[in-house]
Amino acid sequence: MKAFILITGSEFVLGLKQEKNSLFIAKELFKRGVEITGISIVPDDLYKIQFFLKVGLDKADFVVVSGGMGPTEDDLTREAISEAIGVPLIFDEKWLTRIKQTLKEQGREITESIKKMAKIPYGARVIENPVGKAAGFIKVLDDVNKAVIAVPGVPSEMKAMILKAFEIMGLKEKKHFVHLFRTFGKPEAEIGELLQDIDDIVFNSSPKGVDIFVKDKNELFLENKVKVVRERLGEIIYTEDEREMEEIVGTLLKKHRKTISTAESSTGGLISARIVNVPGSSEYFMGGIVSYSNEVKINLLGVNRKDIESYGAVSKPVAEQMAQGVRKLLKTDIAVSDTGIAGPTGETSEKPLGLHYVGYSDGRNPPEVHRVIFKGDRNDVRLAVSQYALNLIRLNLR
Repeated sequence: MKAFILITGSEFVLGLKQEKNSLFIAKELFKRGVEITGISIVPDDLYKIQFFLKVGLDKADFVVVSGGMGPTEDDLTREAISEAIGVPLIFDEKWLTRIKQTLKEQGREITESIKKMAKIPYGARVIENPVGKAAGFIKVLDDVNKAVIAVPGVPSEMKAMILKAFEIMGLKEKKHFVHLFRTFGKPEAEIGELLQDIDDIVFNSSPKGVDIFVKDKNELFLENKVKVVRERLGEIIYTEDEREMEEIVGTLLKKHRKTISTAESSTGGLISARIVNVPGSSEYFMGGIVSYSNEVKINLLGVNRKDIESYGAVSKPVAEQMAQGVRKLLKTDIAVSDTGIAGPTGETSEKPLGLHYVGYSDGRNPPEVHRVIFKGDRNDVRLAVSQYALNLIRLNLR
């Protein structure tokens, strides 16, 4: 079976917002053994939605449409589908009654724009919305043996409704088996060489490392592949699920009952921000100092002024003293630091763009300072450095 995914929203086409619904939909279709023939993102334009819907129906057995199901004038998905398949829209009376009841409980009156969220193509089956007012639907086109699934674009609404739609269509999971490895510490090329004899692997590189998706249609064969990958990659694997590095680090800090602090320069607080992204981080995160200027490094963290003058702010001695200084200042078990040149300016003949020193101090062992160079966009470099610092904590606590 083949599917085409159509996402509507001018905000995505204009680059004002990142589109993520197609990721969820594609992943759920893959689990069910459905081949995806294409993914398109179109603006809130009646004719463009119609055009790509027809393209999708031509290339696949069914089209999944997400977005444009709300009450505003630019929510045109219902009308576009109706015109494209030549089937009129009608009110689903049961859903309309539900909307009226919800509004009554809220002390609001129903309007024509709100009423349209209860419209579906004639003969379609409603997909109930567990948290919103816009009904979704499945319309089977019997004459061509194809179907259209339409759901809202709000992620919390879309996810539940998509799973319900797939259940209605009899699309069950476990047609494909996938195992995820999230790694940090080796580039994709090196990992590819280590795993070159294993088939059906997909790599996805980012500043956070390399995610590896190992696939197979046979669960036993997949298990064998997973064992081999695990043995070959070892400690560069930081998780085998979708958790982020900061979640792994948080779990380790809780397990070992350690507290942590940060001293940041180039990352500008990103390491701290990622640590506190994790619920319950107040148990182990005591605080951080963003020592962007040399004076803050000297006056708050106790970095030796002569070392900055001799070696520069981006140097091993400074990173080491930053980590030790914040650990002592905030009285934590562990501390990490960073100082570097994120770009696009600041490089010298001795210190290239992307150069960073990442420090680690635990008060028991000699402090560590790692010299690393990350290339790319300024914020990608900062993200990579934050990942390196978090990984350094992981490796010391593992």
